Amino acid sequence: MEPITPPPYRIQHLGCALPVPVPDAGILYLGAAADGPRTALRWHLREEGARFTEPFPGVLAVPLRPGLLERMADRLPADLTEPDARGARALLARDGATVTVADLLNTQSLAALLAGVRHRWLVEMLREDRLVTHFHPIVRADDPADVFGHECLVRGVSPTGTLVSPGTLFAAAREADLVAPLDRQARLTAIRSAARLGVGPHLFLNFNPSTITAPEYGLRTAVRAVAEAGIAPSGVVFEVVESEEVRDVGRLLQLLNNYRAAGFRVALDDVGAGYNSLTLLTRLRPDFVKLDMELTRGVDRDRYKARVVSKLLEMARDIGARTVVEGVETDGEWEWARAYGADFVQGYLFARPATPPPVPAVPVTV
Repeated sequence: MEPITPPPYRIQHLGCALPVPVPDAGILYLGAAADGPRTALRWHLREEGARFTEPFPGVLAVPLRPGLLERMADRLPADLTEPDARGARALLARDGATVTVADLLNTQSLAALLAGVRHRWLVEMLREDRLVTHFHPIVRADDPADVFGHECLVRGVSPTGTLVSPGTLFAAAREADLVAPLDRQARLTAIRSAARLGVGPHLFLNFNPSTITAPEYGLRTAVRAVAEAGIAPSGVVFEVVESEEVRDVGRLLQLLNNYRAAGFRVALDDVGAGYNSLTLLTRLRPDFVKLDMELTRGVDRDRYKARVVSKLLEMARDIGARTVVEGVETDGEWEWARAYGADFVQGYLFARPATPPPVPAVPVTV
């Protein structure tokens, strides 16, 4: 059998695996283990006027026609619960192809397939290299005119030229099972943009550890991209985000130790946002600790927040990490961070993310 879309990915683009375009012709095979979801699928297909057969017990074969997958993506959630859609399996095959047991390895969840149809704009954005990097300065707390580095933040560009926020990008990517290619392509774009614009001296690259399935592969691609850009590994800081999603701390520790051995450094983001970030702080011993911006907000006016943040700063110093207080928007928040020994600050008080990198504003109280 020759599948049209052997899930989850087929096309390699900039080293990132992307789905092939959704076809208008072929056979869609649908399978569900329970009677309820199978009945809901049959009912929905009949409502759509779609023909189908049942070549195997519990497996429906649906000849595709233009627009059918789009309508299913829009309307099926009303007929099939999200858990049932995740449990149902889907396979796209060419007309006349013979389905075998081995082809079961190429199935994906029906929910992921339909999410890919709904969010095909994201696949097209990745395939057409429509990601850009905005750089957010990280400045020294005692001298905001001194830029230590920049956090690299991804933005998408729509066909009309408008920017798409990272929240929108990653929400669509999570639903369509595209977080890994988006995360990786965002880093490659940041490295190449920084090299082109001469951004330095330190780059903080967001890094979602759940997207790396093979630690040695992630290391090789990072080393190659940085080397091709002519950037010293010591100037690159991998910033661990989504710390609450980390399930295998031992594997993450192995991965980050490999990165450190190659000359890179590590930051832990959003420390204080949840229990897992504190667990990672003690086990990973990052080079940099970035405190969650929700703790920063009004820290100079809230003695409870101030007590928590001061303890986090103290913990970071005890493990030898340098600290970044994020989300600084007022003179009072900056002055508090400086007074309590933060090494660096980052926030709208000094600059908003932009490309090329903006020149930080220096508060008049300096």
